Amino acid sequence: MTRAVALARLSERAPVRHWPLLLLAAVALTIGVGAAFDRAVSDAPPRLDPVVLRPGYGPRNFAEARVQADVTVDAARRSLASAPREWLRSEGLARALIARWRLSGDYADLAEADHLLDAALAATPDPAGPVLSRAVLSGLVHRLDEQQRALARFDRSVAPDSAEIADAATLRGDIAFQRGELGRAAVYFVKAERIAASPGGGLRSAMLRAEQGDRRRAVAELETLLAMPRQQPAVLAALMLQRANLAYWHGDWVGAGRWVGAAQRAFPDWWLADAYAAQQFALAGREIDAIRAYRIVAERTRRPEVMDALAHLLRLQGRAADSRAWAAQAAARWSAQAALFPEAVAHHRVEHELAVGSAAAALALARADAADRPQAPNLVLLARALLSAGRAREARAALDRADAQGWVSAAQAMARAEVEAALGNTAASRAARAKAEAINPRAADPRTRLIWFGHD
Repeated sequence: MTRAVALARLSERAPVRHWPLLLLAAVALTIGVGAAFDRAVSDAPPRLDPVVLRPGYGPRNFAEARVQADVTVDAARRSLASAPREWLRSEGLARALIARWRLSGDYADLAEADHLLDAALAATPDPAGPVLSRAVLSGLVHRLDEQQRALARFDRSVAPDSAEIADAATLRGDIAFQRGELGRAAVYFVKAERIAASPGGGLRSAMLRAEQGDRRRAVAELETLLAMPRQQPAVLAALMLQRANLAYWHGDWVGAGRWVGAAQRAFPDWWLADAYAAQQFALAGREIDAIRAYRIVAERTRRPEVMDALAHLLRLQGRAADSRAWAAQAAARWSAQAALFPEAVAHHRVEHELAVGSAAAALALARADAADRPQAPNLVLLARALLSAGRAREARAALDRADAQGWVSAAQAMARAEVEAALGNTAASRAARAKAEAINPRAADPRTRLIWFGHD
């Protein structure tokens, strides 16, 4: 038998029943949850004011959430020590470690969870064991083939309950999404929602609509989720940052800032919301404040993505030596994480190399990532890397593939404009730029380079 892995708290969230991964650029999200939900959101312009939203129960700030995560890990470790052969206890510790990893970014926690789940499955007769937890973790680190094997084992389970069946369908949708099969992903997500609707499904719906160009509907659906009462502070803040992302995609930088500020108030001292706030300083022309804010977050958390954002901004400000110093620290952190889970950080490393590293390294990493997960975010990044290497025709082929899959974004269209310009196709370049600006009026604004978190 298996056990459902849906978790109610953000500190324990997984991209299945209740919550998808927040900063996976390629989080798979559902395309809709039925006619009743469709009528509820309608096509009316969204009017939700972030100021009116108030969090409910749960840890009130990041520090409390981290303490709670540590306590949960310690309790799960003691539980396993008392009965080391019980796979349910191994799964409990693995899930607690995954939850703490989401807060700390310490890949050692994820590596320990990975080992625990492998050992539990090896010691448990097929098809029993923590198969859905295995599938969740495999998805987090982008090991799609391993994730599919876990789901195949789940299919052999004896009488799984409806929640587990819905979880498995959602995970299959996630796989399809990352492989660029948007129609197939939508089928799985709709199936999951019909079995057991969840806020995670609603978020998938909103973000998949956005990825396919229906930003108006995406905003309406996401604001419906935001308006749900009594949400945990961390959950509400995460939704607020997703709403900020949609604002960035529309070029509404002021609106994005309001949602970022709301996220900081809902869940104080969360490093990600603070990084977004630093980004807002940069967009507002307050580069010194942005550099100071990024530095505080980078020093406090040692998160390489924050170091990259700081190094990138410093480079744009002409502070080459400072930029190189932070880029070197980020590179060391990415390398350490890649030693444990190379697929999990491949996309981030491509961004790092394109912005503050080596174009040749970026191309090698981008090729591998796009081969494993041929979704638009990876294909657009591959196109950028190819263009940097002077391979404009190959870059256009990558963008053709993204277009054929049905993805729509201003970044994708602007990449097309740059590629066509490099090929000497002036009319095609202008048309692509016009398409980008129709999606996002700020698409060609040089300041879009400052959007490191939440870009499309």
